[in-house]
Formats: sequence, structure tokens, C-alpha cells
Amino acid sequence: MRYTNVALTVTDTGVGLPPNQLKRIFKRFYRVPGRNTVKIKGTGLGLFLVRTIARQHGGGIAAQSPGPNLGTTITLTLPLASPAIESPA
Repeated sequence: MRYTNVALTVTDTGVGLPPNQLKRIFKRFYRVPGRNTVKIKGTGLGLFLVRTIARQHGGGIAAQSPGPNLGTTITLTLPLASPAIESPA
């Protein structure tokens, strides 16, 4: 079966991320340390769950950020299966 990937990209203009945090944000219960942690509520499970589900379906997730206070881009990639070809009866 041949697969094609589909990608969903979400970009924000929020607090951004330092380069050393880009892979850590996908760990369970991980929250980027800093003064914004007090202001922004969360458990650190959202991106972990997205990564887990994406991997279970043969996909992945990646983060990019030009740096603190410059926003973040998250890209989710999933395989898109080709329609099944029916055999003649």
C-alpha cells in the first residue's frame, strides 16, 4: 500500500520557545520553565497526547520557534492511505 503524508501546521504569536526546549515540550507533564508558567494554566499533557496518537498512526509532530516571545509553529504529520482498489468479482 502506498502512503502520502498530510501535514497540519499551526502557528501562534505567543511566548515562543528557546531552542533547547523544542523537543522537551512533547514529554509527559513537561512545562517550559519561566515566569509565564504561573500565568498560563496547563498540565503539560496536550502535546504529549498529540505526539502519542500521531505515532500510533504512523505520523509525527515537530515544533519550531525563532526564540522567546517570537511565537511557535507546530506541525503534525500523518500518513494518508490510498483508497483500496477493489478486485473484479
